[in-house]
Amino acid sequence: MKERIWNDGFKKFLGLDKTFRVQENQLGSIMGEEEIEAVAQVLRGGGGLSWTGENLWLFEQEFAEYCGVKHAVVVSSCTSALRIATQMLRIRKEDEIITTPQTFHPTIVAAAERGAKIRFADIEPYTLNIDPATIEDKITSKTKAIFVCHMNGNPVDMDPILEISKRHGIVVVEDAAHAPGAEYKGRKIGGIGDITCFSFHSLKNMTTGEGGMITTNNDRYAQEARELRTMGIIGNRRMKTEKSIGPYKEPVDNLSDHSDGAFRYELTNIEEWGSHARMSEVLAAIGRVQLRKLDSLNAKRIKIANEYNNELSNIRGLRLLKTTNGAKCIYHLYPIFLDRKVIAHDPYVVGQYLENEQGIHIIRRFFPIHLLPYMQLQGHHFGECPVAEKIFFEELLNLPIWTAMPEDKVEIVIDAVKKTVEHFVK
Repeated sequence: MKERIWNDGFKKFLGLDKTFRVQENQLGSIMGEEEIEAVAQVLRGGGGLSWTGENLWLFEQEFAEYCGVKHAVVVSSCTSALRIATQMLRIRKEDEIITTPQTFHPTIVAAAERGAKIRFADIEPYTLNIDPATIEDKITSKTKAIFVCHMNGNPVDMDPILEISKRHGIVVVEDAAHAPGAEYKGRKIGGIGDITCFSFHSLKNMTTGEGGMITTNNDRYAQEARELRTMGIIGNRRMKTEKSIGPYKEPVDNLSDHSDGAFRYELTNIEEWGSHARMSEVLAAIGRVQLRKLDSLNAKRIKIANEYNNELSNIRGLRLLKTTNGAKCIYHLYPIFLDRKVIAHDPYVVGQYLENEQGIHIIRRFFPIHLLPYMQLQGHHFGECPVAEKIFFEELLNLPIWTAMPEDKVEIVIDAVKKTVEHFVK
């Protein structure tokens, strides 16, 4: 009974309890025979399905090469990647990070649960990305990192942020859950900041169902990420003068005994405890196929976004996403903004009209995270990020977009938006 109630509630949350002319799609990418064959090869191979096959390290190598970065470390999710990033940076209770209010809450949860103070910069109005001009006055002697998010697959303006980080000796972590294949001034997202975290959730532009990746040019970060994803322990080690435990000498053979070097060294302290954050061999095989398709998958989204842009750009009462100068946006989401001087009603009212009268499924993303209950509990409040608040509560809607969205569905959405604006402008 509880399971049925939960399923019914989840269906209602996703809008699956209603019938729409255009339904938000829960699969962001396209699966085909290549993915099926890749999985079949793993299963036919008879090897380990967890983390012992070649697909995992090949996926890492290929993803690193694609991003133009030295290291890629595959993990179980972007949330895991962000958690490991906070461990690699040794973020503690006395530390602070600066981030954006316009993101999904996993961007900051790992730092918050470790007791770090979260300071929110504001956003640029129509890129929806962190505004570099609002960062520097948030920096203190306790600031450990700047966490940015490439919102909707629209790259953050990274150069001024990198200049700030260099000036103050602060690490830059990129939440690139929306941005595999996006580019900033000719550079792929993944090799620009110090640490970048990707998602391969089923909603994303490339998917393994669940999964994530950490990319970095820092050797230590890469080594620690591999240890932390597999229950490793990070700490200072002291080598023993004799390789023994009590009267027992280190075995001369290579039998695996899970001793983790106990014959050879002692820990003098423990800095971080790892957890289970690995990806399976099956999912890595899917990821390799999806990576080979990624540019063509993104091109399909860009084509849909361009159709939206062409048809909606001159409609009085609407503003469209402003892409970052010199960036390639890959449109994980397609936001539009209401011009409140023309349309008197807020996005909730307009969104309901689109759903109830036009049959277009609307999911609003993302609620300003500084106003979430657990952030308010830590002292954050309305008025802290006025641009993000005004945009979300007064202007922002997201239109349906997914990689395999049919042309007739795109046309239905465009027609529905035009009719909706006409209704409210009157």
